[in-house]
Parts: sequence; C-alpha cells; structure tokens
Amino acid sequence: MKLLLDTQVLLWVAEDSDRLSAAVRNEITDPANELVFSAASFWEISIENALGREDFRVDSRQLRQGLLDNGYVELPITSKHAVSIDQLPPLHKIHSIESYSHKRLLRASRSLPPMRN
Repeated sequence: MKLLLDTQVLLWVAEDSDRLSAAVRNEITDPANELVFSAASFWEISIENALGREDFRVDSRQLRQGLLDNGYVELPITSKHAVSIDQLPPLHKIHSIESYSHKRLLRASRSLPPMRN
C-alpha cells in the first residue's frame, strides 16, 4: 500500500519521536508499504524556516536526502494537482494562507495519480 506521510509525521519519523503511535510505526516499518512524501511538505518546512521560528530548526535538504536514501518516494506535484484544488471539499481551522495553500496542495496531490492506482 502507498502511504503519503504528512509533514508532521515526516518530522516525527526523522527524529524517531515517541509521538508516533505503535500503529503508525508498524505501517511505516512494514516492507509491504511504499512510503511517499510530497513536495508540499517541504514547501511548508521551508516557509517555517523562512519565518525564523526559534522552535523550528529543520535542515530540509538533509531531511529530503535522508528520506530518499531510506527508500521513501517523492510524489511529484504538477500543475494538474494545482488546478484541482478548487474541486476539493473545504478545509477547516486553517490559520494562515501558507498553511491553507500547503494543505490544499497536499490533499490534491494524493487525489490524482500516481497515489491513486
């Protein structure tokens, strides 16, 4: 099964956080699953870095390379994904345009091939 990991899960996996539930750990370590990440997550990480938050220090280049080196697959995002955003159901509790655009793009990227087989 293909598993598209959201930004927070990617960060928790990278730091081997205790916040990952046993069920999620089992899915991530199951060799039958294909672990996929989206450029939208790196968009979000880069925005957080650019905002200069003291409590957020992630080397996005190192994280990306580490994911690739460990067999994760990068989901390409195209203009086809971007133009499908207005067809998605509304999101709730979005506090900024950066967060809104990231969440919409992530949702659109999982609704079109290659995530949908």
